[in-house]
Amino acid sequence: MPFLMFPAKRLLSAAILAAALLFLYSSAHAGIIGKLIRPYMSYSMTADDNLLRIRDQMDAEALLGTNNLFDISHRFLGGAVIDKQISRQQLHINGNWSHNRFEKFNQINNNAFDIQGNWNWFLGNRLEGNLGANFNKSQAPFLFQPGIKNLRSQHTEYFNLAWHYHPSWRLRGDYTHFDFESNNLVLRFQNRREDRFQTGLDYLASSGNSIGMQYRHIRGKFTSPIQIAGGAFTESGYNQNEIKGKIDWKLTGKSHLKFLGGWVQRNNATFSASDFSGINARLTYLWQPTGKVDITLSGWRETVAIQSLSANFSLNTGGSATTAWQLSGKTKLTGYFSYLSQKFDRFSVLTNQSADFGSNNKIFTASLELTYAPSYNIEISTAAVHNSLSSNSPRGGFTANGVTVSLRYILGNQ
Repeated sequence: MPFLMFPAKRLLSAAILAAALLFLYSSAHAGIIGKLIRPYMSYSMTADDNLLRIRDQMDAEALLGTNNLFDISHRFLGGAVIDKQISRQQLHINGNWSHNRFEKFNQINNNAFDIQGNWNWFLGNRLEGNLGANFNKSQAPFLFQPGIKNLRSQHTEYFNLAWHYHPSWRLRGDYTHFDFESNNLVLRFQNRREDRFQTGLDYLASSGNSIGMQYRHIRGKFTSPIQIAGGAFTESGYNQNEIKGKIDWKLTGKSHLKFLGGWVQRNNATFSASDFSGINARLTYLWQPTGKVDITLSGWRETVAIQSLSANFSLNTGGSATTAWQLSGKTKLTGYFSYLSQKFDRFSVLTNQSADFGSNNKIFTASLELTYAPSYNIEISTAAVHNSLSSNSPRGGFTANGVTVSLRYILGNQ
């Protein structure tokens, strides 16, 4: 079986084997921990007045046995990072495991893990790329699955390359295979596979700026379709084609502009009435007015999967702003704000699934985080978060406010 199609267990075994080989390769065994391998651990506690994102019109008493939605969650995480450079080749592996515990709603308790491996390869002076895989198993967000335990598995294998065939021109190619599975029997209609192919051509200015075009083709297939009202089945698959322009340009020494946008066409195999043709675009502006302040502004109009529920799309338009202020060498204050308008009325008409989602949703998020790092190894942070949803769903929307306190420790030197 080709490497790109390795299942998750083989991927995990391969990562462990790679770590063992790297250990044997190094002659300085005494210094391997903290240099080649950097273990880390963290603990975070979150107190939230609606941790499970229960909607206003839902019967919380029937679902959870109480109308008091406040809860405290604890997350214990441990992992390690491996970095190894052999000549120009760079190998990076990051793996962690976490236990997530809820004090009141302990039926949601779960274990999660994440492993990522990447080989940044070089061939001569003009050809380079990446070969890697990621595997993640974790609780799905509660935004569109309020109060539901749904452990989702996502694994991705990818290969990409960039050929600098001329000092001013770069040709790119990329292949990605993506698998998504839910362990919740009711939600297994989410399960899908995608194959993504991409190619692009960039003009590279001597200043380091670039401008180019890219084409992407996506083939998606649902692996666990379910029957719905009328005897039909949920969407079986889709094809998507994109042609987009790409700009990565430093306007001044303190400002940077990134743009990706163009035409997107999606054709569904079962419900052709939900096909889409239109403009997708994302614009990001990075500005550093002083040496201690960073500001990032983003705006977008994109067709995306509905909270990873299915490849049936929602049309998302919105914007966000992030400001990071380095108060001192050890203290940083970060503020974040985002507004998202999400529409997927054609999805609701065809499948009846969005009777729960609502065809028109507006999501607002704001947070303020203070981080203190007394040393490279230790980081302490506290954050206040507000999250709200207004929706035309019969379930209504929700409002939630929470506070998180986190402690992170890394073994090793910077």
